[in-house]
Amino acid sequence: PHNVPLTLLGAALLWFGWFGFNAGSEAAVDGVAAIAWINTLAAPAAAILGWLIVEKIKDGKPTSIGAASGAVAGLVAITPACNILTPGFALLLGILAGAVCALAIDLKFKLGFDDSLDVVGIHLVGGLLGTLYIGIFGFTHFYDAKGVATSDFSSLLYGGSFYQLVVQAVGAFAILIYSFGLAWIIGTVIQKTMGFRITNEDEVAGVDTIVHGEEGYALETV
Repeated sequence: PHNVPLTLLGAALLWFGWFGFNAGSEAAVDGVAAIAWINTLAAPAAAILGWLIVEKIKDGKPTSIGAASGAVAGLVAITPACNILTPGFALLLGILAGAVCALAIDLKFKLGFDDSLDVVGIHLVGGLLGTLYIGIFGFTHFYDAKGVATSDFSSLLYGGSFYQLVVQAVGAFAILIYSFGLAWIIGTVIQKTMGFRITNEDEVAGVDTIVHGEEGYALETV
């Protein structure tokens, strides 16, 4: 990014909004919203540490951009599991998500795909990790409107079978197929009409100038 302070500000605003995304989805002030709020705070904080540790080991220095990326990785990973993890396991998920996603962003160099925003390394990998994590560490009770326990959800760690882990894997696979298929259709339509990429010459000159006739920053030497 061209502006690190704005990147950090954006990550902070995103994190703040994510509390409404996770806890607010309960549409009630209750224990479910509370645990979702706590876990949405805990997991990204731990993910920052996980990402920075990997950066320190790989590159010798932790970076501010790494911290912002780690926070987003933690937010992505905790979203499917925010209401069915204890805070301790949310912290563990955050550390794992930060570390794994920090390594996964290198896939674009090894496989040669264009991913300047690290969507695959952070959102795909982080989302898969959080979804599968439920089948191993998730646990909660379900109650009816009168507060009577109706059933329990138990993962492998809490004495459950592999059933829930398989369910999570099947669900993740179905989402992958649906998302890939829809994205492929949209991408094909764009490629056949307006084109998917600008020319190399326009990219070098700058899209702001070519498309809008203006520059975001007018830097001139005196």
